[in-house]
Amino acid sequence: MSHSVMSSSACLQQQSLSVADALELMLGEVQPPTQRQYCPLPMLLDKVLAEAVYSPVAMPAFTQSAMDGYALRYEDLQAGVALELVGTVLAGQQARQTLQAGQAMAVMTGAAIPHGADTVLIQEYCRVEQGKLRFDPQQGYKKGDHIRWIGEDLAAGALLFAVGHRVGALDLAVLAASGLAGAQVYTRLKVAFCSSGDELTEPGQPLKPGHCYDANRYLLHAALQRLDCETLDLGVVPDNPDLLRQVYLQASTEADLLICSGGVSVGQADFTRQVLTELGQVQFWQVAIKPGKPFAFGKLGHCWFFGLPGNPVSAAITFQQLVLPVLEKAAGVVALPSADFYTTAAADFGKKPGRLEFQRARFCTEQDSGSVVPAASQSSAALIELARADTLVVLPAAGSGVKAGQQVQLQPLAFCLR
Repeated sequence: MSHSVMSSSACLQQQSLSVADALELMLGEVQPPTQRQYCPLPMLLDKVLAEAVYSPVAMPAFTQSAMDGYALRYEDLQAGVALELVGTVLAGQQARQTLQAGQAMAVMTGAAIPHGADTVLIQEYCRVEQGKLRFDPQQGYKKGDHIRWIGEDLAAGALLFAVGHRVGALDLAVLAASGLAGAQVYTRLKVAFCSSGDELTEPGQPLKPGHCYDANRYLLHAALQRLDCETLDLGVVPDNPDLLRQVYLQASTEADLLICSGGVSVGQADFTRQVLTELGQVQFWQVAIKPGKPFAFGKLGHCWFFGLPGNPVSAAITFQQLVLPVLEKAAGVVALPSADFYTTAAADFGKKPGRLEFQRARFCTEQDSGSVVPAASQSSAALIELARADTLVVLPAAGSGVKAGQQVQLQPLAFCLR
């Protein structure tokens, strides 16, 4: 895994960075990978392509029938006379003769069109009597009906996917249809993750007074699996600088990135900044985002560090807005331009000016389908409301929200969080 060296001008920011500035800084530091390997087709799902992939064959590879029916010459349809049925072509077969004037052949879906034919009539519009094909001349046939011509979807040698494309299930089907058995991909990122705090309890264990179950580690693990990262679970780290130091040192030698939730605020037991400064470098500590203002970015040796807030909703939102774009670049993904989506607010979305805000929302079921209502709670601890949300409403930092009936900007929840 190859990364850039942190610039000497990088320093701890005393004031909150805007989301845009924070992203620009992080994306400028983290570089795409350089190591690659061949990956066979069955293992390609979610891998990131390290080289452009071209189709070795045309799609379709031969001219074929799109329906069960009869292949014929369009000029014979204009004559309106019965045609001589001279054979049948099944899928996987080739016709042994060229169609002559006044002739037709039965063809199945996907079967090769016999030479001389340029149109297919679907069987529902035809009848066969004593070896003759009869049809209704009033159906309004067109030349080329129900034929898929060689290369009409894709020419041989055409680009299928560019460098940096993350392969999905439909992409696998395209590669298979092109006859490709695999592709060159970037090696997987190794991402370490942990939660920090004396108050955290492992799910399944009795809950002590004043404690809460650790949800963030499971959120991070699931999201990283969806992103096809190799993961290193460093567990729950107590509020102890010595233990935190051990975990950070392990991550610095074994992982490309470390994501830690909790311990990045200004509480008496929050030791993240202290230990990170001792062992590595801190780029910035706060971002003007809500939820999730306490967010840290730095470096431990060759390992990039992301410190998320401890509240579950804040952790999820900052992961999507601030970690995911950087992680994707480090994995080699070439980001596509994002599209803005807008709809009508079915209720007020209020906020205080100062921070870019991402409020949880759901599409209306009783009103117009194009409107959204805010979640019942916007608390940074209300994880259930985030899980029930359909979308995020984006409220600009300088504004004070929107009123019912106004247009609001939407952002889908990242696929890796759903």
